[in-house]
Amino acid sequence: MSFEKGRIFSTLPKTVRGVPTVLKGDPKGKNFLYTNGTSVIIRDIENPDNADIYTQHAKDTTVAVYAPSGFYIASGDVSGKLRIWDTTQAEHILKYEYQPLSGAIKDIAWSEESKRIVVVRTGREKFGKLFLWDSGSSVGQITGHSKDINAVDYKPTRPFRICTASEDSDVGFYEGPPFKYHHANKSHTNFVNCVKYSPNGEHFVSGGADGMIFLYNGKTGEEICALGGGKAHKGGVYGISWSPDSKFVLSASADKTAKIWDIAANSASMEFTFGTDLEHQQLGCLWQGEYLLTVALSGNICYLDKNNPSSPSRIIKGTQQEHFVPCVLRRRFYSLHWKVSIHEFVSGM
Repeated sequence: MSFEKGRIFSTLPKTVRGVPTVLKGDPKGKNFLYTNGTSVIIRDIENPDNADIYTQHAKDTTVAVYAPSGFYIASGDVSGKLRIWDTTQAEHILKYEYQPLSGAIKDIAWSEESKRIVVVRTGREKFGKLFLWDSGSSVGQITGHSKDINAVDYKPTRPFRICTASEDSDVGFYEGPPFKYHHANKSHTNFVNCVKYSPNGEHFVSGGADGMIFLYNGKTGEEICALGGGKAHKGGVYGISWSPDSKFVLSASADKTAKIWDIAANSASMEFTFGTDLEHQQLGCLWQGEYLLTVALSGNICYLDKNNPSSPSRIIKGTQQEHFVPCVLRRRFYSLHWKVSIHEFVSGM
């Protein structure tokens, strides 16, 4: 008797207080993805009940990123292992597997032509590696930092550049290829949690535990200004994401708010509020097409509503724990090894 896989019920992102939760989107704007335990969860942004799960990591996953081509996803785990796998087939066939670093991978960035990958991590002395995705050959060095690198991004237009965010409070800037350390911006006074290039490559921004967001020239790496002229948030900034037209930035903060920043005006054009409890701290965000998403400490994913900033238009709730539960296949119950949300499973019955 043959059976078909039924509906997949997804967990929420695994969150840790004081640690950014990374949300990434696919190049076509259809899906977003995040990690929990040994799984990478892919969800349809318009209908997040439609989901897929990749479960081939042996250790807990930390970050997953689409290649700009959309054909592959690179995902990393706490052991420093990087897996590159196919997105076009249901089996998600493994293309390459590397061990570029020995510590937990904290972020991954692809070059715009989907040929180079830069990986950053926790560890000692060596905090990043840059290599060709199909051979593992080095195409530069990620140096210049004295502590863990929390985030990295790759300029999407020529001339190519790389920027990094580190716990040594520096924002690193690299020119290439082959890439070499050029300089560090030192305006942050605490951990730098996130860094992101604009889609047009003209600027990048960094957000830190000091509540500051700085804007930089995308080509030269020179600091332009602090958004808002001072502190952007009363709490640490844990997520930043650009609008598709490169005119606005969405930020997420531990002060339990998210803001939209008008780059030309250097001011916040909108503030979203979520509540006053600890679980309302915002640890990540994503601007994907017309959708603006944030992740709370509770793991809940909020769809922001520009017409009503005090109330999300949708909140995805569930559990952050991995569970094995029965799923319905052709009107019969069978135990499947899918890691799912008990809450969503019960509510979806």
